[in-house]
Amino acid sequence: MISRRFLSLLLPVLTLSCALPPSAPPLPATARTIAVLPPNNRTGDPLLVESASFLHPYADRPGRVTVPDVLATEVREQLARRGVKVIAPEAVIAAIGTQTPRSLEEAVEWVVHGKLEGSALYIEIRRWEADTSPLHPQRIIVALEARLLEPAMGQAVWPAQHPLHPVPTLGVATRWKAYTIAARKVAEGLFTP
Repeated sequence: MISRRFLSLLLPVLTLSCALPPSAPPLPATARTIAVLPPNNRTGDPLLVESASFLHPYADRPGRVTVPDVLATEVREQLARRGVKVIAPEAVIAAIGTQTPRSLEEAVEWVVHGKLEGSALYIEIRRWEADTSPLHPQRIIVALEARLLEPAMGQAVWPAQHPLHPVPTLGVATRWKAYTIAARKVAEGLFTP
């Protein structure tokens, strides 16, 4: 009798804990200025955010727009909302060039030898794919990690991750919109304790 009651109480807790991704630790108090490095796409897919519409929110940018571009923009916005001074993307390019760091170690090396003010955020996208419906994706399956790099110490001082977990994008009509919604939700989740 007691074991049934215990199981009936435990089951909803376990179900809810499996349904939600873990929360991120708060940013260190010393992280007042952060440069967002270009996210490292390790999926093997270019993750293009495409739209034939002139209403596309990133249409004013030259060249192709990708999920890493959108994710970096959303992360910068989330940091700014939390009162962090965010280094402009142009300043990051001037300091480290236009390439994307291919690993955490390479990102640390670039940050230590670069001329960036403050800390730097390295993001690694491990999985990013739409569900089975290519035209109207109901969710994007995402796995990524973020690390805050401290140039003075030459190491990561803050980890956050979005473990393999679907991000709901219900009601969208295009893949680019689903990718954009997923990027916004994942960026919010990285900094929500």
